[in-house]
Amino acid sequence: MHILVVEDDFYNRSMVAHLMRTEGHEVEEVDNPRGALQMVERRAPHLILLDVNFGPKHMNGFAFFEELKRRQIDVPVIFMTSRDELEDKLEGFNMGADDYITKPYAPAEVAARVKSVLHRTYKRAMSQAKPQWRFEGIELDVPNLLVTVKGRRPANLAPTELKLLMHLMQHAEQVVTRDDLLATVWGDEFPGASNIVDSYIRKLRRKIETDPANPLYIRTVRGAGYKFSTKG
Repeated sequence: MHILVVEDDFYNRSMVAHLMRTEGHEVEEVDNPRGALQMVERRAPHLILLDVNFGPKHMNGFAFFEELKRRQIDVPVIFMTSRDELEDKLEGFNMGADDYITKPYAPAEVAARVKSVLHRTYKRAMSQAKPQWRFEGIELDVPNLLVTVKGRRPANLAPTELKLLMHLMQHAEQVVTRDDLLATVWGDEFPGASNIVDSYIRKLRRKIETDPANPLYIRTVRGAGYKFSTKG
């Protein structure tokens, strides 16, 4: 898994990054939330380990997490902080954080919590899926959250992107309505008026289409929904 560690303390950041690498994960490190946003926009990780307190020139971890949600970036987050007051923990969980670890922490605890969140997030999303989907030059690797278009490098998928693309591929050459995608991928979490489907369709097109403005695979059926297809 690809893990991003966002922490301004060099010692803590290095320790956590080293621990995650020994667990077999690919790790990137950054010491401020603005830099983290740029990295996430470039390539969404499978998990973010996020400090809460940064210097006065930076947004704090809670504000960074809100910005991720505003941009509709779907990445599980574990807060890592010395703020152990109940109110802070409740704020983190109420915002939708996946876990909250207070400093000082034992390496074994960090490893166990990371493993638990990754298992909850990704095993649940893939439990009903076969491991590989292939369709006319495009291959979906479910366990590794990768999509490969013939002649191009594999692209990393966030879990919601994976579920969305998998549902479209399962119904290849059929029109899938926006309401169906909302119900299947997001459940009751979003209202029917939400534009989140359109946002994620745009994200997927940027990853799999040669020309996202003229898509080959994910096509819009005006007034009806979307269709996964390679037919002209």
